[in-house]
Amino acid sequence: MKAKKILLTTAALAGVGIAAYATKKTLDERKEAEWREQLVAEIRKSLSELGDIATLYVQLYKSDEHRLVGGVVYEDNRHLTFVYENGELTYEEEQ
Repeated sequence: MKAKKILLTTAALAGVGIAAYATKKTLDERKEAEWREQLVAEIRKSLSELGDIATLYVQLYKSDEHRLVGGVVYEDNRHLTFVYENGELTYEEEQ
């Protein structure tokens, strides 16, 4: 009986730990998504000064928590790639 209580208590504590970890991970992912959305809005605003944007995309496989990589296609078919890192936006026109 005592072993059963210990086992149930251990399982309950493990379940609480897993739930806490999952909640923290979800909140961290949401915070990162909000940060990325804010950056995309700032980048769109900045690059829209160069013309009407048809598409703005982010390359998540090249981006991380310190750097955002992507590109912009304008209505006149110009294509720019950009990197936002350390508060600086750098971009270049693709040929």
